[in-house]
Amino acid sequence: MDLNVKSILFLGIGGVSMHQLAFCYKKNGYNVIGYDAKRNEYTDICEKAGIAITTRFSADFTNVDLCIKTGAIKDNNKYIKILKLKKIPILDRAEALAQLCNEFKCVIAVAGTHGKSTTSALIYEILREAKFKVSCHIGADVFSPRFELGDDYLVVEACEYNKSFLSLHPDIAVITNVEAEHMDSYKTMFNLRSAFSTFLRRANMRFAYNEQCNKFLNRIKNVKFISKTDLNLSPKIKGEHNLKNISLAVEVARSLKISDDIIVNAINSFIGIARRYEYIGEYNSSRIYIDYAHHPTEIQAFISTFIKDYKNALIIFQPHTYSRTKNFLLDFVRVLSSIDNVCIYKEYPAREKKSAGLSARDLYKEIKKVNSRVHYCASLKAVADKITNYDAVAFVGAGDIDQIAKKIVKITKKKC
Repeated sequence: MDLNVKSILFLGIGGVSMHQLAFCYKKNGYNVIGYDAKRNEYTDICEKAGIAITTRFSADFTNVDLCIKTGAIKDNNKYIKILKLKKIPILDRAEALAQLCNEFKCVIAVAGTHGKSTTSALIYEILREAKFKVSCHIGADVFSPRFELGDDYLVVEACEYNKSFLSLHPDIAVITNVEAEHMDSYKTMFNLRSAFSTFLRRANMRFAYNEQCNKFLNRIKNVKFISKTDLNLSPKIKGEHNLKNISLAVEVARSLKISDDIIVNAINSFIGIARRYEYIGEYNSSRIYIDYAHHPTEIQAFISTFIKDYKNALIIFQPHTYSRTKNFLLDFVRVLSSIDNVCIYKEYPAREKKSAGLSARDLYKEIKKVNSRVHYCASLKAVADKITNYDAVAFVGAGDIDQIAKKIVKITKKKC
């Protein structure tokens, strides 16, 4: 860590990764302040820890030695403009994370289109069970999180958006799968696959799930392609997709000489991570779940498991970014039109403007052409009115749809 830096401004501090980084710097003696356009549970946590937060521009917040920003903060941001004029160094989140990785003896980085959060969390839990001195930096809330400089191991989720995972140089690299995603960054599948290949080549130990990955990664030497594990397990997390995540975690743990008994105990006791088939309460006698699935393949995997558990179920899906909705329109229509009861909620634009692609209403209109039972909702009340006579309801997406679900549950609590 840079001893010449005393104070740091975090732009976009309300993100799951950014607030973890802010905490790390705060614990290590830095004066940390943060900006985000909206307050959320993470900004609240930061404030309780003594980190000053603002949702507006404040000139006082530019009196810092360093700025760390998330990818959602663009060059036209007022803070960025002022900081550049003042010649204050500005780091992307991925660059800051890469610098912190140098503080650990062994970095295990997990990349992939789907499953990287769960796989990272599984590896972290196994190492904890084995009494390793281990930290984690994962893009989801995990049980007993720890991010302490000086630990021997760091398990990190390596996000491919905007090629940010290429800032990392891990000791152990893991790839869960590779499908078309973030094509606004990559443009072509060749570019996407090349980035994953580069990521894998940087590591000394390399693991990939033996399905789609081996079609283009088999030219890289010393990659261990993993099939379904031979261990006799009774995991709490559900779904065929999670068995693949588990299988990768098992082989990484075995490579670190962790015994199968410890691995089995850790996996069987693993309760999952936030927003992955997570039960949060009830509304009108319906069980309410939230799930982070936002890519057609992820949605299909979740639905196949959810519908097996609940025949009479409602899926409420929120599209995440206009560009993804446009790029995967046919796949979204195919997957979502196959559901008996589905509602499309207004989109979460994230970093994008409408001109980047298609809206939730556009998606709804396309689904309605083949499934007349689909509904569209743009408010909390409209969603609440739809939840009648279902055994279970799943709020699905990577945006703020989980907050809508939690408000729905609170309505029930107020009635009680």
